[in-house]
Amino acid sequence: MITSLRHAWRQSPVGLRRLLARSGAPYALSYILNYRKSHRIENFAGNLEQLNAAYREGSDDVKAEIRRQFDRIVDGLVMPNGVKKTTYSDRLSHLIAEILTAVRLPQQELRVLDLPSSAGAPSLQISELLQENYRITSYVLGDLYHCILHDARRCCIFDEHGNLLQVAFRKFYFSIYKGHKCGDQYTFISTCLLLPHSIAAWCLKKLYRFDPGAECRRLLVVHPEVEQHLGRGIYHLEVMDIFQPIPDNYDVILSFNLLQKNYFPPAVIAAGIANLASSLTEGGLLVLGDTDSFWALQKQDGSLITRLRKGDF
Repeated sequence: MITSLRHAWRQSPVGLRRLLARSGAPYALSYILNYRKSHRIENFAGNLEQLNAAYREGSDDVKAEIRRQFDRIVDGLVMPNGVKKTTYSDRLSHLIAEILTAVRLPQQELRVLDLPSSAGAPSLQISELLQENYRITSYVLGDLYHCILHDARRCCIFDEHGNLLQVAFRKFYFSIYKGHKCGDQYTFISTCLLLPHSIAAWCLKKLYRFDPGAECRRLLVVHPEVEQHLGRGIYHLEVMDIFQPIPDNYDVILSFNLLQKNYFPPAVIAAGIANLASSLTEGGLLVLGDTDSFWALQKQDGSLITRLRKGDF
């Protein structure tokens, strides 16, 4: 059925496709049709603890499969702001390599901030690229959410503020929040199509309220390879909001897949960039972008100077 719908979509006139896309109907229908497949119980976030334990003891083949399973779990973990924790290891390496070839930094020792870092998978590759020519003294993975709380008795996942995120059942789990990008608004049509999900989410939030006295396990939502480096090297986790003053100063700041025109209005983006710039040292490098384009700026006499730009970012 899904294949037939995709074929019909590709064969429809371009104008009709654009109209439907603006209505939000294709997104809502795809979400509904793929829900059970993407929300199978093995992708429940409560499995992260066992997954990380198995990773530490596993062979290379086992670790490769665990990394794939980890990606599926975090792709289904939607936070209250509608943002997924999705992350993939090699998605930024080629962009960073291109930038480092074109831009030299005056410092030989670097403090690096990656914000938002999500689950941190690309950070290991980025730090390796930087260490080819520099010495990293600190690599901070900044994000709003680094941890979740697992109530194993009730099979629930909460964030650290007590917001219900997931509820597990026998064969699948229910995600309270629907994944969407920052700033996206659901249309009237998509809201109507997804109304059953919204009603179910409302009922589950009433039924599974957060209990501060419950024995919840605090689980890190970081890539298994990153978790092995925490506490015994340069990598550190910090809760950080790009729209609030950023503590400390950094020689390299990376911010991908956040300050984008389709997420926020220009004034909000400018405020986020200003916060990043205020924490950048003189001569430091600020890189903004997504998986296809970037904007590399260097701080000179207190101002940001464009050094390299690619794509529409």
